[in-house]
Amino acid sequence: MIKLFHVTKRYGRDNRALDDVSLRLHKGEFAFVTGHSGAGKSTLMRLLFAAEKPTEGEVLVAGHNVGRLDRTSIPILRRNIGVVFQDFKLLQQRTVFENVAFTLEVLGRPRHEIRDRVRTILRQVGLAHKSKSLPLRMSGGEQQRVAIARALVNEPMVLLADEPTGNLDTQLSLEIMALLEAANARGTTILVATHDLSLPETLGKRVITLEHGRIKSDK
Repeated sequence: MIKLFHVTKRYGRDNRALDDVSLRLHKGEFAFVTGHSGAGKSTLMRLLFAAEKPTEGEVLVAGHNVGRLDRTSIPILRRNIGVVFQDFKLLQQRTVFENVAFTLEVLGRPRHEIRDRVRTILRQVGLAHKSKSLPLRMSGGEQQRVAIARALVNEPMVLLADEPTGNLDTQLSLEIMALLEAANARGTTILVATHDLSLPETLGKRVITLEHGRIKSDK
């Protein structure tokens, strides 16, 4: 589902954010990528949803070669990828329902399908009662649930989460992980970038550790 072959990403001549990285995530796998700030976690995630292209090597996601995609092809790739950002990136002037529905509206899905899917995913993340609320009136944990609902509403093949629990306490972090595990159980391949080593240890998942842009360990 995700394959990287000798991937290097440089910014300028000497700054290597990633350096000769090779890894593979199989369909339906749940893995964490960890490392200190500046290790290359966010760069890796950006490559996977085609916000960046590799300087060298190949990045394959859901059958697409990211480095060879032109602008018109990137939206096709992203239809198969859900992304959860650390800062949520919610539309603050839209309700919870409208935030989650936005993904399907962009894809041109019928109104009745949008309504049904949004209601279903909001129930799954425990926010059915908040569908008419604005994000600014919600807690950080609730906003993160909205972001996850938006990422999952299209039933993506791959979910990428960049520090999804970075601003949450331990209990809320575990609740967010439970939502991701539920999505994984339904078949979504999940990769979570985090600096919190307790999460993969608690969940017993695969851990890929980056250091200075290279894979230090993978177990």
